[in-house]
Amino acid sequence: MIRVIKHILVEPTPDRHARIERITARIGAAFPEATTELVPGLLDDDLVVEVRLPLCQLDAWRAARARWADLDSTDDVEHRVSDPS
Repeated sequence: MIRVIKHILVEPTPDRHARIERITARIGAAFPEATTELVPGLLDDDLVVEVRLPLCQLDAWRAARARWADLDSTDDVEHRVSDPS
């Protein structure tokens, strides 16, 4: 099965661990076939939630991310890419 890899960058903040749990729970509930892994980011203190989901769910992922406004912040990679402002 072909999978798509999506990344959500989580910078060091006081609520980082709670945010990581919120992100992985939301992904698991919406995409049971997806897998998540916490990996190091490019900077020393950054972490990345790496999501691998079936290619056939890419459109559903995009729609879900649009609904997950509470997971968006200035440290979310997809938010920065999709919103140039």
